[in-house]
Amino acid sequence: MQRRRLRRALGTVAAASALLAIPASGGAQAYNPAGGTLYQLGSEPCLKGRGNCAVYPKSAQLPSGRLVAAFEKSTVVTSSGSADGQTVPVYKSDDHGTSWQPLSEVKAPAYISSDPQYAKYTSNWTNPYLYALPQDVGDLKQGTLLLSTVVSGDDYYYKEHKAADPNWTPSNDGDRKDLAIALYSSTDQGATWKILNIVATGGWQGGSAGAVGKNIANANTNRQVDPLWEPYLMVHKGRLVCYYSDENDYTGFNPTTGVPTLDAANDTATDSLGQILVHKTWDGRSANWSSPVVDIAGLTQDMGGGKSEIGGGRPGMTNVVRTTDGKWMITYEYWGGGANTRYQIAGDPTKFFTGSATGTGVNSLPVDTGSRPLAAGGSPVLIRLPGGRLVYNAAGSGNVWVNETGRSDGTWKEYQTTSQPGYSRNLQYVEGTGRIAILNNQGTSTLKFAEIDLGHTNGAYYQLVNRKTDQVIGTGNKTNDANIGNGDVPDVRLEAPGSAANADTQFWHLTTEPNGGVTLLNKAGGRAAAIWTGNATAGQKIGQWVDNSNTGSWNLVKTSNGFYKLQSVKNTSLYLTGASAGTQLTLQNALTDGSQDWELVQ
Repeated sequence: MQRRRLRRALGTVAAASALLAIPASGGAQAYNPAGGTLYQLGSEPCLKGRGNCAVYPKSAQLPSGRLVAAFEKSTVVTSSGSADGQTVPVYKSDDHGTSWQPLSEVKAPAYISSDPQYAKYTSNWTNPYLYALPQDVGDLKQGTLLLSTVVSGDDYYYKEHKAADPNWTPSNDGDRKDLAIALYSSTDQGATWKILNIVATGGWQGGSAGAVGKNIANANTNRQVDPLWEPYLMVHKGRLVCYYSDENDYTGFNPTTGVPTLDAANDTATDSLGQILVHKTWDGRSANWSSPVVDIAGLTQDMGGGKSEIGGGRPGMTNVVRTTDGKWMITYEYWGGGANTRYQIAGDPTKFFTGSATGTGVNSLPVDTGSRPLAAGGSPVLIRLPGGRLVYNAAGSGNVWVNETGRSDGTWKEYQTTSQPGYSRNLQYVEGTGRIAILNNQGTSTLKFAEIDLGHTNGAYYQLVNRKTDQVIGTGNKTNDANIGNGDVPDVRLEAPGSAANADTQFWHLTTEPNGGVTLLNKAGGRAAAIWTGNATAGQKIGQWVDNSNTGSWNLVKTSNGFYKLQSVKNTSLYLTGASAGTQLTLQNALTDGSQDWELVQ
């Protein structure tokens, strides 16, 4: 085999057997697969008690490369003693998501503008969605950072209970007045903000999950439950689209235009407690957004007296992406029985209403051999990567599912991550590394971050050629974790160069770990070549696995003849070994037969 030795500097060689310092893949990018804590609630009182006081993290990336994140922080405002004056925190990461720092606090419309139309919106509350404009939209310039949030007046349920008993502690959401979805903008990378407009308006909150229609304030005399939730922004055909969840009461919708019909008694009649998915559009210049258009109507509910309303099943949490076969896919949660996480396909992202009123369970989507059905549990997130791959997660699993073709009828493959399951877990593709940053609320009001490699990330890839056999490290043509894609059998082995149907499975990133050592991340799926059992003892086999421990960390040791040995960080007396052609790789004590010598070929 004709080969060329790698002559580029991978680091400074202090001596013939010195450890090489490998730069992070792609140059100077840091790498932190396990991540850390973005935010942790302290001892301050919370409008929800102690649970879910920090929740719903979302992120975006700016043209400069900076990542920004926002989330709900429902602590009691010191000056008001309630929700009045609540802000949405914005954090930044200038190292591709490996660390995060506070950046700004976005105030409620009443405190960021003197315009009287905003006076009743005194709390910037929840469900933030960040979006960097990919093109000019009206007066808004490409690169402008947008933030859409749920804003409100004060929490009257909280105020009334505290007035009656200063020692009362809430255990859930209360009853806020004047819920609406607001749109903010920033032209200095999230440092300062201005209010642009109100996208849509609702009414009283009337409690949230677990307390819907129960935590009603005395001030809410008609016991109304008409909030809005979960904005999602996108540009389509030169207009800004805002998808959201709407609990106003609608008796139906126009089958041609999709515009819903508001119940004339929306502000007074008994609520159905239903919810629909809708969207509005804006040209970036006009005073108002368009009328709402239904996306998912849900079931029709009989309200008695000859009246019915849509919204049964409470579809919520819209995500919309374009597929590679020219269609659009919407995912959402659904609580009407059966599959609680669903999807729909349409030829136009503004005309989902022409399809099913309830959609189809994601558990019916085709999956690769060994992969389980796509996760349910609500709170689905769906993103599109450059090149068209689709990535999905939901609250029921810490894993993600990848549709490698990006087609609406494509097959989905399951991959493990370093982030545990969580409601409202967010996925963010990171330009500059090609990895996925994950934000996740965990436990009691803790926000965590991590990053994951799903293959085809930025930086150099190498074949590792075994000196004894002239074969290279491969995975048996598998791309995901061996416990999922290979029947729970270790799959990292020697293969003839070019023999794999998926050529990418024979190429690897050499990426510096945060605590030293180098990990081998496969080009096809981003999985690490790691000790299969986790026990660093002689004879152990190697399998591809999510990069979550030092069982996949190696010291790269240069030999006197220009090859390299891969020494286990967990047990430095053991080395990565390819004993003979076609065999699985193992850990062995030091040998001199060439089976532990590797040539790096880019």
